[in-house]
Amino acid sequence: MQITFFSIWMTILWSSILILLFYVLRTKTPLLGICSISGIIVMYLFCFIRMMFPIEFFWTKVIAAPQIYNKIYDFFSYKFDIGSELHIYEWVLAISLTGTVFIILYTVNQYIKVSRYFNSLETITEQRMLDILNNVSEDKNPAIVQTAAIQIPCCIGVFDKRILLPDKPYTERELYYILLHECSHLQNNDYLIKTLINIMCAFFWWNPFAYLLKKDLNQSLEIRCDNLVVKNLNKQQRCEYLEVMLNEFKYNSELLDFKKEKRMMLYLLENHSDKLIERFRLVANNKQQSVQIGKLSAWILSGCLLIFSYSFVIQSKYEVAENEIEIDRNTFEVNTENSYIIKKKDGSYSFYNHGNEMPIEKESTKMLIQSGFRVREERKNEKEN
Repeated sequence: MQITFFSIWMTILWSSILILLFYVLRTKTPLLGICSISGIIVMYLFCFIRMMFPIEFFWTKVIAAPQIYNKIYDFFSYKFDIGSELHIYEWVLAISLTGTVFIILYTVNQYIKVSRYFNSLETITEQRMLDILNNVSEDKNPAIVQTAAIQIPCCIGVFDKRILLPDKPYTERELYYILLHECSHLQNNDYLIKTLINIMCAFFWWNPFAYLLKKDLNQSLEIRCDNLVVKNLNKQQRCEYLEVMLNEFKYNSELLDFKKEKRMMLYLLENHSDKLIERFRLVANNKQQSVQIGKLSAWILSGCLLIFSYSFVIQSKYEVAENEIEIDRNTFEVNTENSYIIKKKDGSYSFYNHGNEMPIEKESTKMLIQSGFRVREERKNEKEN
């Protein structure tokens, strides 16, 4: 396995193609019905794998494309003579890594602030909420925190999971659907998936397709969560669920100023209001896709595309100019017609070719004799041919 300039270029090219392909599969409802939303999420995770591992395997075939790739390679190999002789690709790499380090440090800093802030808040011990949580949560019940630092309900945490609620009163019906929705996110480890995608965006911050993947994957996670919530609900309950969702986003849009330090806590919380209509339509239609069949088809399609994307790499090719080819004029052809073996009077052997004679070992002599070379006795004048 190795990483080269061209393997990185193929990674950028293939990941962009796959992201666009899977985006079409998700946004077109008939195709969504075939793959299921869970299958689409699997496909996006395969895109993540392709972007994070720009590798050439031992079975990767090299395809030469001199007309296009020579120009690309020549451009990135151009050297700036401005004090330090660096190629363009070295400048690009330096800028890319600088941006990645900055984004990662900023993200880690914000994550620490978020964790410290929410961990410092008291968890809710109200029995009414705990009873509802016991009814909707299948795993270990997460902690519930109510705070004015958030605008809409959300959840955070991979190991220490928490459900965050805005600081406002809720009815039991509203709490039931909100907690049911957030517990679905936690059970599917959606927060972990979002964290992985944020890491990918840190490495590919300059690639707009990475942000398309992030945005649409977030929407896909919300749609999957909606599907799980309404799976066992009747028509009336689905209407109630949609009403609660609408009220939460309406409250979010009408909310006024927050303190600046609390606004900093929102960097991990996604706002999907622009995609709310799509979620409403899918919930109202209640078209539950076959998760198992969808996942299977997604695994097969994604796996085949992933293997195919690693099966070849396109590289540049340069022909060597004839004036750069060095030819040794002192080379001679050796065959049984112009060469032979000389047996010395002392029992040793030498090899004769074009007036040149050199001693050889007995083992080499045997091999040459087996190959058809003649043996001559030593004479006074061996220069004659």
